[in-house]
Amino acid sequence: MHRRFITLATLILAAGLISYLGCTEDIYLGIYEENEQPVIHLTNGPLEGDTTEYHVNFFWVGYDPDGRVDYYEWIMVSGDPIGFDPDDTTGLDKWNPIVRTDSIFTVKADDPGGTVEIDGNLYGKYERTYTFFVRAVDNRGMRSEAAHRSFTAFNLAPYAVITFPRNTRPGQTQILNPIVTFEWDGKDPIDTPWNYQDIDSIRFLVDYYTVYTMGNLNEHPEEYELKWSPWIWYHTQGDSGKSTIIGDDEVLRLNRIYFFAVQAMDEAGAITSVFDFRTNVFLFMPLDHDGPELTVRTDYFGNFRFIGTNYVPAKIRTMAGLPLDFSWSGDARRYGGYISTYRYGWDVADLSKPEDWDVYPGPQHTSCPTKKYYMGVHTLYIETEDNFGNITLGQIEVSIFPILMNKNLLWVDDFPSGEFHQEIWAMPRESEHDRFWIDICSRAEGFDPDNDVFDCSHSAFYPDLEHIVKYKNIIWTYSSEYRTTVWDDIVQFVGDYRDNRIEEITFNYLATYLRMGGHLWTLGKSDRGGGLAAVQASLGQQYPINLRCEIFGPTSGCPDTIGTACMAYREYCISVLDKVRGNIRSGIDVPYRHVDRDGMSYCYKDDSDPLTLSHPELPERIELWDKITEPDNYFDPEERGFLYVEAYNPQYWMMKSYSRTQSCFHPMYRMRARNTNSCLNNAVVAFWTTKYAHIVAEAPGTVAAPSVHFGFPLWFFNRSQANLIADAIFKEWQIKPVMSSGEPSDQPAQ
Repeated sequence: MHRRFITLATLILAAGLISYLGCTEDIYLGIYEENEQPVIHLTNGPLEGDTTEYHVNFFWVGYDPDGRVDYYEWIMVSGDPIGFDPDDTTGLDKWNPIVRTDSIFTVKADDPGGTVEIDGNLYGKYERTYTFFVRAVDNRGMRSEAAHRSFTAFNLAPYAVITFPRNTRPGQTQILNPIVTFEWDGKDPIDTPWNYQDIDSIRFLVDYYTVYTMGNLNEHPEEYELKWSPWIWYHTQGDSGKSTIIGDDEVLRLNRIYFFAVQAMDEAGAITSVFDFRTNVFLFMPLDHDGPELTVRTDYFGNFRFIGTNYVPAKIRTMAGLPLDFSWSGDARRYGGYISTYRYGWDVADLSKPEDWDVYPGPQHTSCPTKKYYMGVHTLYIETEDNFGNITLGQIEVSIFPILMNKNLLWVDDFPSGEFHQEIWAMPRESEHDRFWIDICSRAEGFDPDNDVFDCSHSAFYPDLEHIVKYKNIIWTYSSEYRTTVWDDIVQFVGDYRDNRIEEITFNYLATYLRMGGHLWTLGKSDRGGGLAAVQASLGQQYPINLRCEIFGPTSGCPDTIGTACMAYREYCISVLDKVRGNIRSGIDVPYRHVDRDGMSYCYKDDSDPLTLSHPELPERIELWDKITEPDNYFDPEERGFLYVEAYNPQYWMMKSYSRTQSCFHPMYRMRARNTNSCLNNAVVAFWTTKYAHIVAEAPGTVAAPSVHFGFPLWFFNRSQANLIADAIFKEWQIKPVMSSGEPSDQPAQ
């Protein structure tokens, strides 16, 4: 019995051993061998003691001589191998398992390291020293010796820039509303200012400002630590990480100077350490405001600006039936506000009754439908309100007078001169110029020299608009010789705002006259800054000039197209202006220019244009009056060509500026330059404009017809040819000619 028990026990033990060995990954038979320790090597990463960014990439490889490596363990500790705390690596719970043989580690770089200057700007620098340990673990659980590498992670501090309100005067106190919205953008430069990402979080503070504030913020920031708001995640919903309202919970005292500062934190723990009025510090004084700025824009009357509710209207006098187009925009950013609503109404009876306005308040009402009035005085009311409840009311009072156009022709004499002794015939005397143009105008039926001439130098400076619209057709002669010429003021393009304190403004009513179906023949002494170049804001412009893009001066490229609103471009359809004598551009792009070379010898008719070709009565050439070209006179051909010339759409600059000829521009005459190699040779100097040639004025007996412009004064040219040109223009305007009593006189007035 006893023997049988031993045998059974042995069998059970053997079966258990076999079962155990069969389920074990390693079956050791024979003599048991000791497990060898695995080995690990760091193959790539920062060099020992190197300084690198806070995203660090390490590579390693492990080897087990008698088995295999199952996984690895790593740990990152602050300090170098000598300075770190050994307790940081003690215990398996401190180590992190990983099966890969490389990884990118993001570490903190939040120890202040001073500032660095890059491209003239200061950036805060943060750093921290680390040691990275990694070891291999084999399939029996044995760990290798740890490989390690020490490095210093650095980081450029993040920054925030206050974007609203506009910081137009850094370091100067700006007047804001008692409740103000601040907005900012955050940037986190990683290793260079131009390699950046979004910041992690933001905080701000507002406090009284003293002369010590900026110094304390930069040198002793700990003094303000308790005054900062809590950190806010930059991408918090509702943009609360990108904006805040000051004054809703805080009570801001009026007439006290405050500063608002914003500070950013990045993912590495670095925070903004440089405070600057140009970026993240804003000085302001809370005051009650009159209201937002309201800018009202019109096609022909300029722009108007209103602030508050002073109820002073801007006044316009205009013609019956003229389409009135108004649009507007409000701006409350100067004191930290937003525009919330607009409303408008014509002839509002009671401003306090919402139903008397054309619309109820809303953010979408930034223009009103086109209106036409034929009599009376009408007022457009425009109201804008900001998010603080401040209101601005704009008023534009429009006085309407009728378009009569019951007379054929008006000559506006805007060519001032004097009664000097003629020696070299460089300018006409006043009496000579008057006689020439009265002779031409008298070829039109119904012209009365006593009533149909407006002399700007002897009258009320410029003809009243109501006087202008008595005529179907107008000849306007001007001169660039004197600053008193009215032409310059009438056609000059105004790109800035008109102030509503001006009771009545002068606007370009010639453009309006054309739009209503009137006809113009404009011409005169157009050298230097005169002629159609007077549309420019400054007479010191350089030529040639691309009107579409360079109305305020030569520019690179075409940053805006504001010039399309000027008379020369919009009504006269000119793309490029040039001069024989003026302030000429310099540079390799401009061909050789000289007045003796560019001067005009004569004009020739452009028969390639169908409108010009339809007038065979136009002379083929226009030549200088022989009195002007006599020897020793100013325009003696042996001395110089004719200089008082403005040219339009010269081919050389049209190609250079990639400009296009507008379809309403029709050449009538081109110039032959004194030197045919001149870049102005064959340039257009007289043209038709058909922009409003299809319009029939709303008055009896009016017709649709183009207008005409000459870039030189016709007085200097052959009298017979001048009369033929006038006859052709009068024919186009359907003015019945008066039979001439004889040949025109070429003799000068005595």
